[in-house]
Amino acid sequence: MNILFLGDITGRSGRDAVSSTLAFLKEKYAINLTIANAENSAHGKGITTRIYNQLRNIGIDYFTMGNHTFSKSEIISHMEDFPRMVTPANHLIDMGDHYLIIDINGIRICLFNLLCEYGIPECDKPLFDCADELLEETEDLGVDIYICDLHGESTAEKRIFAEYYRNRIDVVLGTHTHVQTADECMLDNTAFITDVGMCGAIESIIGRDIDECIRNRIFHEKTRYTIADGKGMVCGVVLVIDDHNKKVVDIKRIRINA
Repeated sequence: MNILFLGDITGRSGRDAVSSTLAFLKEKYAINLTIANAENSAHGKGITTRIYNQLRNIGIDYFTMGNHTFSKSEIISHMEDFPRMVTPANHLIDMGDHYLIIDINGIRICLFNLLCEYGIPECDKPLFDCADELLEETEDLGVDIYICDLHGESTAEKRIFAEYYRNRIDVVLGTHTHVQTADECMLDNTAFITDVGMCGAIESIIGRDIDECIRNRIFHEKTRYTIADGKGMVCGVVLVIDDHNKKVVDIKRIRINA
């Protein structure tokens, strides 16, 4: 079985890039399940019901989020509209499903989402305590494979997490920085990458308008957080699962231009 995980979908360019390439990627890699981080999908911050349904309709099966999960107010009042989405278990706003059990091809997958502590003010609970609690809570649910979207700034914090949970959490996929790293590897039976990267505008600064970022950072202008337009790229990983022993055996990094 092959699972496609797409990095942070960022704004319209990211959504359009995924829409135009997803069918190709599914066919090329014989994908059985598609997961995407969607916390930046609505103009760079949060998600809306309309965009959730749009992404579902193009073929994304499940969603993870991050520190911007609740940036759009409608998600708080209409959480029931997002049944295939996990929210970070240690977000200061404690809403939504912190994990989902996915049954596919006789394999039970637990998908969950955590925030790192360094540089993420929305993190409201120690990372490792929260992970331990989640593993304990799900230990009797017959889970074959745990997939964690680890949303954070620090490369070291993500690697420490993966090493600490080596062979206990089967997949640790870093998100949030929007810059794909070239360190995908198997840590014994744990697939890991520091950051999956983003799906967003190629000519951008982590998905944002270049000129606006320069004006904000160098000239200290107050700006609007404008998402860049233009041709997009799609970053992600393909996880290869051995159907017989129900273990992850490989992680492949992908990046294509739409």
